[in-house]
Amino acid sequence: IEFTPILPLCVCVGGSQGSRAGMALVGGVGCVTGLALGVGLTKAVSSKQEVRPRIVRQESSSDDGELKERSKNHANFSGGGGGGTMVPSKSIYAQSFDRRRFAGGSGVQRTLHSLGHGSALEENSIPSPQPRNGQRSARRRDSALFTQVEHRVTEEKLVIVMVGLPARGKSYISKALLRYLNFLGCTTRLFNAGNLRRDEGKAGINADFFNPNNAAAKAQREAMAMQCLEQLLEFLSEKGNNVGILDATNTTIERRKKVREKVAEYPGMSCIFLESLCTDPSVLQENYRLKLVNDDYKGMDASEATADFENRVQKYEQAYQPLEDVEEGVEMSYIKLIDAGKKLVKHKCQTSARKSLPGHVFKLLHSIHLGARSIFIALVGESENSCLGRLGGDSPLTHIGSQRGPALAKFLNKHEAEELQAAEAAEKDKVEPTLVMCGTLQRHLHTVHHLQMSTPHKKKRTILKFQRLNELCVGGMDGLTLEEVEELYPEEARGMQENKLTYRYPGEGGESYQDLTFRLHENILRLEQLRGSAMVLCDPAVFRVFLAYFRATPLEQIPDLEVPAGIVQFTRTHSGFKEDHIDIPGGGA
Repeated sequence: IEFTPILPLCVCVGGSQGSRAGMALVGGVGCVTGLALGVGLTKAVSSKQEVRPRIVRQESSSDDGELKERSKNHANFSGGGGGGTMVPSKSIYAQSFDRRRFAGGSGVQRTLHSLGHGSALEENSIPSPQPRNGQRSARRRDSALFTQVEHRVTEEKLVIVMVGLPARGKSYISKALLRYLNFLGCTTRLFNAGNLRRDEGKAGINADFFNPNNAAAKAQREAMAMQCLEQLLEFLSEKGNNVGILDATNTTIERRKKVREKVAEYPGMSCIFLESLCTDPSVLQENYRLKLVNDDYKGMDASEATADFENRVQKYEQAYQPLEDVEEGVEMSYIKLIDAGKKLVKHKCQTSARKSLPGHVFKLLHSIHLGARSIFIALVGESENSCLGRLGGDSPLTHIGSQRGPALAKFLNKHEAEELQAAEAAEKDKVEPTLVMCGTLQRHLHTVHHLQMSTPHKKKRTILKFQRLNELCVGGMDGLTLEEVEELYPEEARGMQENKLTYRYPGEGGESYQDLTFRLHENILRLEQLRGSAMVLCDPAVFRVFLAYFRATPLEQIPDLEVPAGIVQFTRTHSGFKEDHIDIPGGGA
């Protein structure tokens, strides 16, 4: 009798199921083998103290207790700690706590899971028995005091060299890379040759300065480009810095050769070229319009500025040499973005165990485009827990919080009506309603309900609900106030202030702000991909992460960002996003 095929099956099933599986599939001695394995595994599991499976449970989503009168504005109150308050870390609490924050709505089954690093069944990370006195007590394993994986994620040194004619989106792509790579934890800085030229008093010069036949001007442009590269290489030479972006035209093989040879003088640094090509007249027309707001044309008549800029582009076109696979006998590493993202080409940019940054760059370029759009970020309605100053939970909206949804719907209807009015008659059917993204907690669902009711478009407004957009999980501190945390766990309260980015809330599922940035990564890429406008409804901690991304705020500053009570609007510009604040009625979370 061959027992080998039976053993993996019994081992995978385990326990009493292993016994039944063994007895069902084999007879005779095989039954005894299956039974013995099943019993043995049952003993092995029971001998490992307090190994528990992931928990699936069903609970009510309403909170007991009366609603207290508000004494202050809670716009900056957050389960994740707001305005420089508390940002705790992950460990395990010795009691059963309210897990409703994982809800998809009231009365919904949900599976609890640990976020971040480490298994939920890891030894020494299992909740200890309920204390006899009924009070909470904390037992934190040493390795969980702070997040183990630092937000500095790589030691690579990469130079990204932009290539392309003016108004092809190089500055916008550079700013997008700057935001994204810093958000991932790769310390990145942008070095713009045009800004260096303007800083040296050459702003507002006419198109003759860019004439390839103007030898003196050409020498000045070359010198400033290499000066900009020198500053970039000095930055990368410092420990902890990962990516430098050289934002310049770099339109000739001669210039690219100089850049490549200069980078090669620094051991450990690699170089890729990123070329933006565009022949789409509609994209070029929009890019030209956006370009007229930069410092070179400040105070100039629009028609005069347009004529000068088009003349400048023609001067560059006379000497432009697109990237090739091989230049001057050297195989080039490059990525080409064609017609604002319609086509993407890469050559010799494979990622490896030691070179992952080109992969991150390519992933972002798969998402971004140069189309005009607006992104709105707004708080959901105020919940009873936030009104009472209690962390976490899935409580319903307060009376003031219930006014948030109608106010947001009124704002979006007005915005969409203006978009339709501005669109040409032939383009009106192509204008999409604003996409709305929210979480799955009660306050999200009740707030977003009003946004589904009406729209000036013939099409319905799309509402996407993501559990990833729920508020930062406070783990075992769910339902406590900040005052109760300081009273019950003074050591935790002190630790909360030591490292606001990586410190996790204690308890199963507890998160840090760094965990939250990982969780929201896919939603951020989705916003970059969208061709039309979008609105994100969220709680304060999630709001801070989105603010930090679009502002290119360092990760360490995320927990201290102030959350506006109204709507924040990010509108695409030639070099990134312009930020505006809009006041609306109704209390935010």
